[in-house]
Amino acid sequence: MNKSTLIRKLFNTVAVTLLVSCLLSFLYMVRSIETSVNDYELVQGFIGWVLVYALYAGAVILIYANLVSVLIELLRNKFNLNSLTYIILHGLVGALTGGVVSKSTLVALCIAGIAILYALVDYWQITQEDESRSIKYILLVSLLPIICSSIYFATISQPLPPFTAEDAIASAIDAHSITSKFPHKSGKVNSKEKGYDITRETRAKKIIRNTYSVKFIEKWSKDGVKGEHRISYEITRNSLTLHSISGEEPPYYNE
Repeated sequence: MNKSTLIRKLFNTVAVTLLVSCLLSFLYMVRSIETSVNDYELVQGFIGWVLVYALYAGAVILIYANLVSVLIELLRNKFNLNSLTYIILHGLVGALTGGVVSKSTLVALCIAGIAILYALVDYWQITQEDESRSIKYILLVSLLPIICSSIYFATISQPLPPFTAEDAIASAIDAHSITSKFPHKSGKVNSKEKGYDITRETRAKKIIRNTYSVKFIEKWSKDGVKGEHRISYEITRNSLTLHSISGEEPPYYNE
């Protein structure tokens, strides 16, 4: 296999991978929108799924599809096969592979379609005299659906609601830990447990935009003995970081 063929197959791999990944991601996002209760950050979701599908589809196309295509191209050159036969052979091998691997007619047809798409792109490149220009056209055509889909999802996507102190507190409170006993908004609550007078306080302070410091402060007293325990978190919309723990652990949790 000469350098020109290697370059052609490589760019065909990139082009078909992008087209297939774009289609699968678009279909997934459309279905997700129909079943989801919110439509936030759709562009990020679309691009993310394009990358996920590209990782798997690209690996299969790069290794298996290119190997099959090279063998079919050798047959084409040896027996002087016409373009239709060249394309159909790709589709037949794709359908056979899909059928054997998945035992599903639908999957076999889908893989056959991908194989035919690869063959069409590949044969079009073979017929072009200006190799560099054909590569530019291929990359443009493969990127255009992703750009158009991104614009579409950006248009229908809803802006994220503001991240509030109450949201930050809700992120920090764990139903399976002692934080569940604290107020679910900034404030104090008094209680009496096992003879201890207890005050639990929740504090939330905005540090920067969409970032809060949330503190859980627990104070107790019994028979003149007092204690205090503090847990502090730094919280953003997508992360929670334990900042500090101070004081002694409340004794009544172990009694």
